[in-house]
Amino acid sequence: MTQGGKIRARLGDRPPSPFAPLRPLLQAHEQEQELGEGLRKLAVALDGLGARVRLHLQLVDGEGVEHWSIEGGTGKAVSQRRTPKQSDLRVVMRRTTWLAIAQGRLSPFDALFAGQMRFGGNSELGKRVVRHLSDPSVPFVPPC
Repeated sequence: MTQGGKIRARLGDRPPSPFAPLRPLLQAHEQEQELGEGLRKLAVALDGLGARVRLHLQLVDGEGVEHWSIEGGTGKAVSQRRTPKQSDLRVVMRRTTWLAIAQGRLSPFDALFAGQMRFGGNSELGKRVVRHLSDPSVPFVPPC
């Protein structure tokens, strides 16, 4: 159907993203109740990176901000609901954005470029983490 000479695009009509999504950390049927489990799986997935990574994840919802400390990359995976004393990367997003990323439905780079996610800290380490966690069945395209 057209309106004003333009075709209305539905959500499923968007062109595929050139950026790889993460390997799914949560299944499509897993929702908010499994938030802690998804973050634990994130910490475990960071092992094999070959470098220590300390993430400060801030999840925003209608009730405020939830702080998570995620550490991995050295064989000791830790995810705790608390504000970390130190972090290499700080990532801020809505809970729904995190769930879409954790389920492999949204690429972290797409979320960043769409304004759904913000990050601070070591950007090179951030790119390395995303590449390490990316779905190997999708070719990895670096953002720049």
